[in-house]
Amino acid sequence: MSDPYADDAPEGRFQLGFLQQLWPFVRPYRRGFLACLGILLASFGLELLGPHLLQVAIDGPMRSTSLPRDERLQALLWCGLGFVGTTVGGAVLGYVYGLLTAWNGQRVIRDLRRHLFDHLLSTSLAFHERHPAGKLTTRVTSDVENINELIATGVLQSVFDLLKIVGVLVALFFLDLELALFTVATTPVVVLLSVLFRRNAQRAYRAVRGRLALQNAYTTELIGGVRTTRAFGREGAVADRYAERNADTAASWRDTVLHFSVFFSLVDFALRATTIGLLWFGGSAVLDGTMQPGEFVKFWLYYGMLSAPVKELGEKYNVLQAAFASCERVFQLLAEPRFPPPPPAGRPPVPSPRRGHARIEFDDVGFAYGGNAPVLHGISFTAEPGQTVAIVGPTGAGKTTVLALVARLREATRGAVRIDGTDVRELDLADLRRRVAYVAQDLFLFTGSVLDNVRLFDPSIDEARVWRALETVGAAEFVRKLPQGLASPVQERGGTFSQGERQLLAFARALVVDPDVLVLDEATASIDSASEARLQQALEVSLRGRTALVVAHRLSTVRAADRILVLERGRIVESGRHDELVQKRGHYAAMLAHAEHDLQT
Repeated sequence: MSDPYADDAPEGRFQLGFLQQLWPFVRPYRRGFLACLGILLASFGLELLGPHLLQVAIDGPMRSTSLPRDERLQALLWCGLGFVGTTVGGAVLGYVYGLLTAWNGQRVIRDLRRHLFDHLLSTSLAFHERHPAGKLTTRVTSDVENINELIATGVLQSVFDLLKIVGVLVALFFLDLELALFTVATTPVVVLLSVLFRRNAQRAYRAVRGRLALQNAYTTELIGGVRTTRAFGREGAVADRYAERNADTAASWRDTVLHFSVFFSLVDFALRATTIGLLWFGGSAVLDGTMQPGEFVKFWLYYGMLSAPVKELGEKYNVLQAAFASCERVFQLLAEPRFPPPPPAGRPPVPSPRRGHARIEFDDVGFAYGGNAPVLHGISFTAEPGQTVAIVGPTGAGKTTVLALVARLREATRGAVRIDGTDVRELDLADLRRRVAYVAQDLFLFTGSVLDNVRLFDPSIDEARVWRALETVGAAEFVRKLPQGLASPVQERGGTFSQGERQLLAFARALVVDPDVLVLDEATASIDSASEARLQQALEVSLRGRTALVVAHRLSTVRAADRILVLERGRIVESGRHDELVQKRGHYAAMLAHAEHDLQT
């Protein structure tokens, strides 16, 4: 069996194709990004103007002996005011650029996160069973936020830094050819360092994102199971296991820090060595009279402008590594096929209007999880409109799988499941699931209010309908006793209520939508006998005119069913009413006798 906590990142070199996949999310806001690029180019122009003004000041009024002192001071004043103006203008443009990039990036990330979350909601149950919730949460939160760095500043700033390097190099070659050739002599060294660094940094960042996702997944599971941990006194063992995951994540981060520290140190050394040589050769040219002091200062400052984007590109490579590692995982999730798959082109889904009842037919249905052995073999039966069909059998017989096929939570791998004569695979999925209400033993209550949980955040369902559903299942009494009634808060996973109360709320949730089909999977297993008796009476009213499929562990709850199916190892081995099956003295009679014996003992 595969480890659900194993890292699922694909191996391989990261691809610039990710930018193409991101483009549909960026395209609606392309004008905003073009405006950011324009701001960067304008700020670059102001940045070039500053050293030029210093050159004019040094080689002009500061060295001139032909002009009066007052005129030289006035010229210096204008140069100073111009330099201040370029500084203030650059600061204003930087402020506007920061706001605009943050706004553009967050709009793109908002759309990407919403698209990813919607996609996760549409993936198969098998996919969610393979991937822990904590790992998927990391993809939607941390990984998507990493991509924000790529979109907001990473690519745009990197493109600008490349343009800036080219522009400064052109200016340097125009100023002095020999000094410019000397300054670019370090370029092969920097390129070589970057190539060597990239190989290791990519691996290190992939490891960081994978370890962090695994740690988050493990943390989510441990927090969710804290009651079991404390009940068995296993806090120490669990803390040790978490410490191992945490140490693995920290080790991955240390690996990335080491790579970047070495890379930046070597690049900085190469640039500083060039600066020493530039001071020697440029200073010699000034002493020899072949270069003006102002020209040398201008060249020096321009070189400083060249070294800054080189370092920035190294820093942005840091951002790009993290972002591309996150892209790798996010687009891996987006590549997961939706379930159920969309209908073939030219074949629109068949509407499934409400009728108050439905005819359910299983026709030689088989099902297997992935490539594993089948769990259902040739299941065939029919539930006529208004009938209640109960399904019983030992654990692992396939009872829950049968129920999941009705609402198309899973897809039959053989045969067909039909509602009112139409294969569920051809029905409009939204219509189908509005007609079928599913109540499971392992129910889920959301953080919010009682009202939110019964109507599942659907404002079209008014409070009167909610109260009617609560009355029907016998839950209105304890809801009225709550401090705020329907507005009472529900803690995470329904920790506010007992298991029986949570089950009653789940029944109310199913009935409030007025379904045509009720699917009950061990729905009364967690309810005490008194509550079960009240619920059975309420369900008799609720099931009138509705078709129901019921899986029950307690055989006493299926006695009144119109038909009972006995499943064993994925096959129907008996079928009939309660009295008929008892007289057969077969599997059902043996199960009933065993249950009665357990009650007596």
